[in-house]
Amino acid sequence: MTNTPDPGDLRSLWQTMPASPITLSMEELRARATKFERKVHRRNRIEYIATAFVVVVFGWYATWPLPATPLWPIANLMIMAGALVVVWNLHRLARANTPPPGADAASLIDFQRAEYVRQRNALKSVWLWYIGPVVPGLIVWFIAAGVGMPGLTPMRAIIGLGGTALVAALVFGVIILLNLLGAARLQRMIDDLDRNKEH
Repeated sequence: MTNTPDPGDLRSLWQTMPASPITLSMEELRARATKFERKVHRRNRIEYIATAFVVVVFGWYATWPLPATPLWPIANLMIMAGALVVVWNLHRLARANTPPPGADAASLIDFQRAEYVRQRNALKSVWLWYIGPVVPGLIVWFIAAGVGMPGLTPMRAIIGLGGTALVAALVFGVIILLNLLGAARLQRMIDDLDRNKEH
C-alpha cells in the first residue's frame, strides 16, 4: 500500500517554496518603457484623427437645411464641442510621456509605474471624461432629428431614432468594458513591476 500525500501538505509546501525573482536589465526596462510610450502615442494619434473626422462630419450635418428646427445646428455644434473636450481630456489625462534619459533602474521602474497608474486611472474613468462630454449633444441631436424631420411619424421616430440610440448606448457600453479590461491589464503590469522592484 502506497502513502498518498495529503493535498493540504502539498499546498502548504508549494506556497512556502521560494519564488525565483524576475530581474530585468536596464535595456529591457527601457525597451518596455519606450514600447509603452509608442503604443500610447499611436492610440492618441488615432483618437485625434477620429475627432477631426467627427468635427468635419457633424460640422457638415449642422448645415443641413432639412431638419426644420433651431435645435439641429445646436445639437451638431454640441457634439463637435464634446469631441474637442474628449481630446483635450485625452491629452490631459492619458498623454504619452518619454522615459527620462540616463535614469537608473529604480528611477525607470518608478517612472514606468507612474505611467501605468496614470493610464490605468484614465481607462477606469473613461465613462466620465470620454463618453460623458458627447452624451448631451447626442441627446439633443436625437430630439432635433425627431422633431425636425418632415414626414417622420411618432412611431417611425421611436423605432428609427430609438434603435439608433440603443446602438449608440451599446457602443458606449463596449467602449467602457474594453477600457475596464485594459485597466485591469495595467494593474497586473503594475503588480509585476512592484514584485520586480522588491527583488
